[in-house]
Amino acid sequence: MSTPNNTQLGNKSVQEKRRNSGHCPALQRGAMTETLTRITITPSDMLMFAAVAMLPFDGTKIGIPLPYWTPISPWLFTLYTIINWRYLRDTARRFLPFFLFPLLLVLTSVYGWQSYGIHASATTKSFISILLGLACLASLDIAIRIKRVPVRTLLTTLFTAYVVAFLIGILQYIALERHLNWQPVRAYFWGALYRNYASVRPQFMFAEPSYIGMHLFGVLLPVFWLTRDRKIGILIPIFAAGAIAMGSGTRIILDTVVATFIWLIATINFHSRKVTAGFVGALGLLGAGGLSAIIINPRLNSLATNGLLAGDGSMSARIFHMLAPMWSWKHDLSHFMFGWGAGNISNAVRTGYAGARQWYDAHGGAPNTEIDGLANPPADTFTMSIYASFITEFGLFCFLAFLLLVLAHVAVHHGWSRRNICWFILLAYLYIQFESYAFYAIPLFIWAVCTIKNRGKNNINSL
Repeated sequence: MSTPNNTQLGNKSVQEKRRNSGHCPALQRGAMTETLTRITITPSDMLMFAAVAMLPFDGTKIGIPLPYWTPISPWLFTLYTIINWRYLRDTARRFLPFFLFPLLLVLTSVYGWQSYGIHASATTKSFISILLGLACLASLDIAIRIKRVPVRTLLTTLFTAYVVAFLIGILQYIALERHLNWQPVRAYFWGALYRNYASVRPQFMFAEPSYIGMHLFGVLLPVFWLTRDRKIGILIPIFAAGAIAMGSGTRIILDTVVATFIWLIATINFHSRKVTAGFVGALGLLGAGGLSAIIINPRLNSLATNGLLAGDGSMSARIFHMLAPMWSWKHDLSHFMFGWGAGNISNAVRTGYAGARQWYDAHGGAPNTEIDGLANPPADTFTMSIYASFITEFGLFCFLAFLLLVLAHVAVHHGWSRRNICWFILLAYLYIQFESYAFYAIPLFIWAVCTIKNRGKNNINSL
């Protein structure tokens, strides 16, 4: 057995001093891809590995229900943060504006609560989701930057979790009635999933099939950008192609086209004529693939033929879920600026329903029971868009404040590389049809742009 030399002991001493002083520097080049020389995992770090392992399993009945999903990982991230509270002071100081931001949301919510009252359950879920998002941010910082949990082990855990989820999707596809019709398998997922789509199409273990793109391009693609891990890089296109081939949904087709285009923009070296010519050719193939998908896929074909409002029932419902509260914005400018209050989306939906429905019907929108039910919405009504939800609850003022906060955060840490700009645009697109405040994509972006040192022209290989 080898004994540690003076350099190793000195490095260990420096790390302990940094931890005790409450200050840890940003990760330097190579920190996310370095080879392990010793095991640095503590018992509490197993919670972090469990949280990463549970990332793709956000639609089961085991998870605690939040707006339109039942995740497990956010609660594990939170528990990890609580157990490692000693390091929270350094993390909170590093991301202080984000940790103080919920106070602004509470203050602005008072205006809406005075007008419409408080829906206790919906309000609690809204603020819990925001705190869970902060816990994800804190746990990333504590685990990777401060405690130096082995990133390679985390990546292996992440890769394995999504491989398992993909294999489950294949099993769901084989077990469909139109294939082998495996009743025991179908019955199992009927009992295991909170909202079951697996009897019609593979949903893997996500809350619904439309969340596939959020995971692939909101989590895995940024992780690949940060680490250049080949296994993750190979898994992303395989997972996307498999989901499309098995007919998991239309959104994964759209998400794949958009994400591929953004990935090309972030990656291509436009100083090379040959590479630029290859980029133009890739755009041609991407366009041809998108056109083929519209022709071949029945739902996309119907949307292209009949329009967004009448081409697909699910798309119609999604649009109206956003349209109803937005219709209230134009008729109540004070609440549009300062919000209806946390948990009061249903009040805005109820107020805007009549006008939104009149416009929707006049423009050929297809009626369905989900849209009809929004005439008297439940207290925990959702919008399926983070923009519609956040502005309705907290107002345009808070939304612009958060946007400015993120932009300033990136600028202060000199993070406006081409990769990060493309990453930011990709997030802005993905959240158009996704509303959870607790999802991991935004915390990952906020953490990475100030923690991973960007170097080089494109900052792609800077790690």
